[in-house]
This record gives sequence, C-alpha cells and structure tokens, in this order.
Amino acid sequence: YPAYGCRRRVETRRDAEDEWDFNESHAWACVALLAVLYAFRAFWNYFRTVKFILTNLNGPPALPLVGNCRLVTDKDLLQRTSHTRYDMYGTIFRIWLTVFPVVILLEPADIQVVLGSTKHLEKNVFYSFLHNLVGDGLVLSDVDRWKIHRKILQPAFNMNILNRFTDTFIDGANRLIRKLMNSAEKNIDLTKFVNDSVVNILNEIVFGVTMASKEQRQTEDEESPFRKGQLTALYRLMRPWLWVNRIYEMTAAAKREKAFHAELLTICKKMMDERREVIGKTKPDVNHEVDDSQRRTSILEFMIEASEKNPSITENDILNECCAFMLVGQDAVAFAITITMFLLAAHPEWQQRCVQELEDIFEGDSRSPTTDDLRKMRCLEMCIKESLRLYPSVPVFGRKLREDTKVGNYVIPAGCEVMFLPYVTHRLPHFYPDPHTFDPTRFDPDSNENRHRYAYFPFSAGPRNCIGYKFATLEMKALISVVLRNFHLSTVPGKDELRLKYRITLRAQGGVWVNLRPRY
Repeated sequence: YPAYGCRRRVETRRDAEDEWDFNESHAWACVALLAVLYAFRAFWNYFRTVKFILTNLNGPPALPLVGNCRLVTDKDLLQRTSHTRYDMYGTIFRIWLTVFPVVILLEPADIQVVLGSTKHLEKNVFYSFLHNLVGDGLVLSDVDRWKIHRKILQPAFNMNILNRFTDTFIDGANRLIRKLMNSAEKNIDLTKFVNDSVVNILNEIVFGVTMASKEQRQTEDEESPFRKGQLTALYRLMRPWLWVNRIYEMTAAAKREKAFHAELLTICKKMMDERREVIGKTKPDVNHEVDDSQRRTSILEFMIEASEKNPSITENDILNECCAFMLVGQDAVAFAITITMFLLAAHPEWQQRCVQELEDIFEGDSRSPTTDDLRKMRCLEMCIKESLRLYPSVPVFGRKLREDTKVGNYVIPAGCEVMFLPYVTHRLPHFYPDPHTFDPTRFDPDSNENRHRYAYFPFSAGPRNCIGYKFATLEMKALISVVLRNFHLSTVPGKDELRLKYRITLRAQGGVWVNLRPRY
C-alpha cells in the first residue's frame, strides 16, 4: 500500500502539471488574441483613412516615410499654399505628415461641418507636441477636461467683466507710447515694443499684477520669463522618430521644455499664493455690502474663487490655465497689433480714415478712451479684421474626427486628422475678390455682402473657438488707437515688404518696421 500510494501521488501531481500547462498555454493564447484584436481595432480607423486618402484625394508629392514634412522648411510655404493649392487640388486635399494622412479642408461649408459640430472637439495628434511647454490648459486639454474648464471660465470673458479692463489696456497703451517717444530711433521694429506691452497687460489680466508693481519686480530691460521658451513642435515634426514620446523624453530638448514649464508653474504658484493672501485680506465683512462692479478681477482670482465652489478645479488646474493664457495669449495678439499698424502705414488712406474717426469720437479732447469709445471705432475694427484676414496670427488649426463624417461628396472616416488653413481660406477668390489686396470695406458692417460665416475664422470657430477673442479685439483697438492719436505711421524704405515665417503662430522675419512721426 505505501508504494501504491506513492505512485498515486506522483501520477496526480503529473496530471495537475499537465492541466496547469494546458491552462497556461491557453491563457497566453487568449492574451495574444486580445492583443491582436486590440491592435486591429486601434489601427482599423488608420487603415480606413489610408484607403480613403489613396482612393479619393490628391495632394502635393510626398517622400517615403517623411511624407510632406519637409514643406515646413519652405520659406514661401504660406505664399505658395495661398496662391496655388486651391487651383491645384481643390477645396479638399491630403498631405502626409510622416505616415499619418491628414485631410485639408478649405471651403467654409466643409469647415463648418467639423468646427461647428460638438462631436469633433478633440484636437489632433500634432497638438500633443506642445504639451511639454504649454501644459494642460484650455488650448490642449482633452475634451472632458475642456468642457468643465470652459464652462467655469466662460463668465470671466463676459463683456461686462472685460469692460473693467479697459483701463488696463489704456495703461498698457500709454506705457507703449512713452517707450516709443523715448526711443532714439524713428524707424522702429514694432515687434519688441508691442510684445512687451502685451505681456504687461497679460500680467495684470491673468495674475492681477499691475504694471507699476511689475516694474518694482523687474527692471525695464528684463525679459518676461514667459517669453523665454523655445517651441520644438516643428523640430519634432521633421524627425519622425521623435514622435514617439518615450524617445523624445530622453532628448535634451524635452528636458529643457519640462524644466522651463516647471519654472513657469513655480512662478504661477507664487502668484497664486500672493493673490490668495490678498483675497483673504480684502474679503468684505458679511455685515457690509461692497460694490465691486468696477474692480479688476484677474483670471487667477476668478479661478481661485471658482475652485472654492467647485472641488473638481484643482490647484494644478489653476496653475496650468494661467500658464497657458500667458504663453498662448501673447504672440497671437502682439502679431495682430503689429501687422495692423504696418498695413495702416502701408495704406495711408486707411490710416487717415481711422484718424478722422478718432477725431470725430474725441472731438479734440485728449482724454483716454472708454469702453464706449472703443465700440465706436468701426473703421479701425474693419482694418483689424482685414489685417487678420490677410495674416491670421494662427494660420493652422486641427481636429480629430470622432465619427465618420460626410464632408462635401466624401465620407471621411472616424479617427482621421483634419486641418484647416485660415491663411488660405481667407484668400479664396469666390469669397474675397482680389483676395491678396488690403481692403477693409470687406468688413463694413453696413454692407449687404452675404459671406459664409466660416469664411473668416482667425480665432478658430465653433464651440471650441478662442475663449478670449473679444478680449483680444478690445486690446487691439485700445493699443492701436492710442498709437494713431500720437503718431503718424509710414513704411521704412527697404523694409516695406513682410517676410513671413511660421512657428505655430505667424512671425515676421527681420521684424515689422515703421517710421513714427509725432502728430503734435
């Protein structure tokens, strides 16, 4: 019996091992099958998109693996695209960014299908290249986070709130005038002067830091820390291997970006702590009502108060939103202001119309503009809009389709990356006759011209448009009007042609030069 029992135990153990081997092998087979199914599902939309692109759309010649990425090194890319792409490829065409197919939509009706929908709110994959530097603010956040933050922040950009900042705009404009007056040169590159003014205004709007207190914090020549970052998005775009985040994170460029963003968050955290201390000291007594209808409320203060009512807004959310506003808000607005002043210098007849409008509004009074005054500047607003039509600060937007979408005669597959080029759409001849000419009458509010509303979208369009476009318009009017009241603008010989370059936002290579002559 003992021997039999021993043999029995050995056989039972062998059967158990065989059973274990059988179960383990099947488990790994199931894992492998699930992995294949997941990969198939993940790439299914990609394969559908590739098939759609190859079957239906034409586009510029592409190189193997690199695709059309090298187009971004073309100095005449914007000029060439706006003048030839529509005639060559029509209103819907494709490009390849490495192995990723991208559909370009130029026709306003087609653009509205995507940008005007609440279904396609997700930014496309190429925005992820900005995350290390800009963070997770409204511009780059995922759809769910964006919906929450947009709903909370939207009241901060209500016109009644923005009207409180007219004095901030005028303070910035007057400071700009003093710097221009003190300049030894009369032929001036406006870029740095305007950039500094816009950053100063943003400091007050976002952080509540007045220009006087800012001057106490740093010297006149010290550059804002928010202007020291270097975007590497185009650098990554040209190097497909850096699209893989794990590879990119090992590069020196990625480490610099992260260190820079951490530095900015530290600055924002310091500002937040200071603002919380101020809020604590200035909270009104419950027994006394305080009229704060004229009080300037910063974005930071607004978010701090919102976080106290809404636990879903974390401290990190506040820091990221403030950081994003500072980084994204400066370049686009500053370029729009400089380019408008340059075009007014190049078109003296329109400059004179704006000056006459200002004289009619102020009637010889040297007082500062009010919000009502800014609203009356219709001619200046027409000139600003025409400047942004010709030179939109952000010439490219992108989305990712969440579902199959009928656009024109095509059904574009879900998951497809779609891009919009306002620089090109704004120059379509069937919406803008003689499209490359500066003609502000296109935006005459009394005109009966029936133009598609998506034929003009310098601040994007639809549900996920720029939350601060009204703020930006008021700021532009304030700064430009004060400059026009003080200076006559003219072009500088030899520097009267713009040489544009693209670095997420438009830039003018070599600067934007004008001659300034005091009016009085």
